[in-house]
Amino acid sequence: MASSRLRSLTKLTLLLGLPTALLLGLFGVGVHCGVANRDTVLGFERDWLGMDVALAAKTEPVKPEPTPEPVKPEPTPEPVKQVPTPEPVKPTPELPSLVDTTPKPMAAALTTVTDPVPLTLAPTLPLPDDLHGRMAEPVRIRVKVLVDPEIVDRRPDWIAYVQRHVVWASEVLEKQIGVRLELRGVVVWSTPGASSASLQLADIKRRSRDGSDLLLGFTSHGFTDAAPAGATPEFNAGFALVQVNPASRAPHLRGILRAVGESLGAAAVTDPTSEAWRTGSFMADVRAADSEPIALDADSRRRMLEHKSLPFQVKLAFDDSDEREP
Repeated sequence: MASSRLRSLTKLTLLLGLPTALLLGLFGVGVHCGVANRDTVLGFERDWLGMDVALAAKTEPVKPEPTPEPVKPEPTPEPVKQVPTPEPVKPTPELPSLVDTTPKPMAAALTTVTDPVPLTLAPTLPLPDDLHGRMAEPVRIRVKVLVDPEIVDRRPDWIAYVQRHVVWASEVLEKQIGVRLELRGVVVWSTPGASSASLQLADIKRRSRDGSDLLLGFTSHGFTDAAPAGATPEFNAGFALVQVNPASRAPHLRGILRAVGESLGAAAVTDPTSEAWRTGSFMADVRAADSEPIALDADSRRRMLEHKSLPFQVKLAFDDSDEREP
């Protein structure tokens, strides 16, 4: 009887005591966590449950003031040493300069040429079938021009003057043989000790082309030497003289065309009774009247078309050998 009561009491204690102990434990842990995380709990109640609660003000920890460093005593200045007075430097006698300091003309900006060719152009002649491919091949020739000092003295617009003539000549050549001229530079043709009337092709061959294909010398006189430009079956000539026709509205236009023609292998026409001369070919009389249209004879046109794609030769100043343009 007593043992059954003890078992009943034990069961009752377990049934009621364990849940009660568990609830009290959970309550104690919740209170402890709530106190430890009071600000978080209150923030949750305010932000998520909408309860009117006041959060405790946060206090920042007080930073300790830095300990001042001890003041170092200033070093005692050393006595100033007297610097000996340097001896006067003797001037070095000037040696003659080996560098050429002669002022060179500055490169000028080229403008756009809008003036049309001032002379009448003859219609192009029909081409044989074997030359149509050559004509259709576009070729650009880069040109640098040396200008006779007399032209520079006489024409303040000498750079624009050269540019107009090159553009006009390019228009003629593009229609006749599919070649376009591109002006790369214009400089004064200065030769110490030489007069304007004695400027020669031999002097042009000693000059630098500065990356251009063809170097042209604009003269204010007729040719002083009868040497041809010097084209070969393998190379176009890289140097040529440009004659002038003072009575023309475009004094150097026919001269440029003839110079380019000679550099591309065409021979100058010198027979006044020839068909090329009578038809006004620019490979003939550069002093033709402006009323005569600028034309190109069939023979010269064929030679120029066959040569237009060849490289330009270089005549070196220190020897007479020819070599390909680098």
